[in-house]
Amino acid sequence: MSERIEQKVLNFISLHNLLPDGEKVLLAVSGGADSVSLVKILIGLKNSGRINNDFHIAHINHQLRGQKSLQDEEFVKTLAQMHNLPVTIRRVDVKKYARENKLSIETAARFLRLEKLAAIAQKNNCSCVAAAHQKNDNAETLIHRLLRGTGFRGLAAIRPKTVLNGMTFIRPLLCLDRREIEDYLVSQNIEWQTDHTNLDCRFTRNRIRHRLLPMIQKQSRANLIELLFILSQHCLALSEKIEKQAKAAWKECIVEQSERSVSIDTDKFNDYSSLLKVEIIQNALQHCGIGLQKITSEHYDKIIKFLTESRTGKILQLPDKTVIKKQQKSFYLGYPQTPAEKPVPVQLKIPGSVCFADWTIETEILSADKLSIENFKKNKNNFIEWFDLQQIKPPLVARCRLQGDRFKPFGPGVSKKIGKFITSVKLDLDQRKKTFLVCDSQKILWLVPVRRSSEAPLTNKSKSLLQIKIKSNTK
Repeated sequence: MSERIEQKVLNFISLHNLLPDGEKVLLAVSGGADSVSLVKILIGLKNSGRINNDFHIAHINHQLRGQKSLQDEEFVKTLAQMHNLPVTIRRVDVKKYARENKLSIETAARFLRLEKLAAIAQKNNCSCVAAAHQKNDNAETLIHRLLRGTGFRGLAAIRPKTVLNGMTFIRPLLCLDRREIEDYLVSQNIEWQTDHTNLDCRFTRNRIRHRLLPMIQKQSRANLIELLFILSQHCLALSEKIEKQAKAAWKECIVEQSERSVSIDTDKFNDYSSLLKVEIIQNALQHCGIGLQKITSEHYDKIIKFLTESRTGKILQLPDKTVIKKQQKSFYLGYPQTPAEKPVPVQLKIPGSVCFADWTIETEILSADKLSIENFKKNKNNFIEWFDLQQIKPPLVARCRLQGDRFKPFGPGVSKKIGKFITSVKLDLDQRKKTFLVCDSQKILWLVPVRRSSEAPLTNKSKSLLQIKIKSNTK
């Protein structure tokens, strides 16, 4: 039996490319049947020459079961010594962490366990962490997500390989069910520890394990665990395909991003299918460090409807104090924006360079007879302008817009309120925030970086030109 089980696991490892050849692997061992079989099977594969990896055992003591937790810890130490493997033990105070962070015991234990395992792996030069999840765990996870509300990504359940806390986690036993594992251990006369808290049906996962799944299994007479595993594998293949497309879509529609927020082009976003829209939203949430646990399928439907139907300026509140704000051409997702202090006006040096807000402003005096004004007009961008120096009344100042500011946009030269002009050219909220003015002592010369005014125009009589160039300091 051991040969059949080992070969089945080896085939699964090869199928999903789980074990990097010759690399050291950290084995996460609780002392239960699953993790003990993980140790035994991988050592069996190594001893028979079918894999070429070294192992280091790690045990995380959650300190939730008093003396029983200490017995598990000693059991793992003995197991490591039996196989001449190095072992690292870490004790964590799950109850304290859960209380301080307002988390459930299950969530706090999982967070601390993953954090410690990743740290142990990095310290001991392990390329990955092997966890002992199996088909029954996979079925329980899938059902749990269904009850909470999930999409195709959630139906992929437990993946053979994921990256968590900056470390790769692999699950070589995902091809086995609980009965196969226990029969394997019994056939080899191998002992394991039993965690009686796994019988406590106050926890959702235990209710699924001991009540819901057995009831469905009994009534259907089908191998429900296997059917759910096949379903999860199909959803995994679909999920990986969609995720690949979503990465390309993300790059295409991203407008701006910071550590805690992201702005996305609304028109491009709306061109994608509903599946890709959900993936883009999930990418945005994860980019901002927002967990997906509290985001249900209803939230995604609500977000997509909001982005399609709501007016500019409207805000949708999401879990964990995050928001989506509809803008003119994009939408903002992240934590609420705090108003920034307006920068004080800055006098420009002529010639010279100064900083204003997130911009560097450079000025230079040029001789008109050495330059082609027509070529300049054809090749210029929004970040450089020329003015007739003789028509400028110093001092030159860069400042923020004020209520009631008016200027004569280049062209017709009719005076307009800057606020109304900005609305007419359909700048979104982020673009509006980045605009500022360059003025002389009497007039506005440039609404930067949108439109210069018709003041101080270049003519055939212009002798000296003032070039003003701006560069963003945030790139």
